[in-house]
Amino acid sequence: MTGLKGEYIRVKRHNGGIITYGGDQGFFSDASADPAEARKRRMGCGIVAFGDLLLYLAGQNSQYRFKGSEHYVNRVLSEEAYKDYFNDRYVFLGGLPAKAGKGLSGFRLQGRFNRMAKSEGWKLYAKWGLSSRKLYGRMIEMLEKDIPVILCIPLMIFKKDKEHGITFYKKEEKGYSKACTVSAHYVVVTELLEEQDEIYMGISSWGMKYYVNWREYDQFIHTHFMGTILGNLLYIK
Repeated sequence: MTGLKGEYIRVKRHNGGIITYGGDQGFFSDASADPAEARKRRMGCGIVAFGDLLLYLAGQNSQYRFKGSEHYVNRVLSEEAYKDYFNDRYVFLGGLPAKAGKGLSGFRLQGRFNRMAKSEGWKLYAKWGLSSRKLYGRMIEMLEKDIPVILCIPLMIFKKDKEHGITFYKKEEKGYSKACTVSAHYVVVTELLEEQDEIYMGISSWGMKYYVNWREYDQFIHTHFMGTILGNLLYIK
């Protein structure tokens, strides 16, 4: 149907030399003695999504370059280089809350993107989507303009819902197979596909390419408390 026009963010993993599809907060050690480093691995998905969005825009259009971006655009990065870039965005976003389980809010992403756009003179404006009726159309609009879509899979507020989540699929030769179930997580939508009367969002998460069924996502955010507020997108126009 529609998708980004350019090549997405690539990082060469230390382990096996595999090239990622987008950044991965998993580059930070889960055994680190530094609590901030541990939080980056556990709750850094919003920083990865925000950073990858900016890096993609800078790589596709020179008017969206920003200080230091020339070191990272349009190339395969090492894990060290990506972590340096991540840490720059981490500082710009104000870090992560020390309270366990609390990542970045969509409104923080909105505010910091608009601050950056204003300081750099970009004619772009972001707002965190609240209307679920406009969500799908806004995804199409952004992808057609070659803008990656930061999408949130909502946090489950109530204890009874903690095991609920969205299915991530891997695309196989004969269809789609379930990879994992996820909640409270930011991803980046890079394409929309229509197959067998279903629409799938191609996403970047943990440096991997996954797919999310749009109908399942739409049903999920409408059947969980605050789902359409916490589960929405960063709309950039």
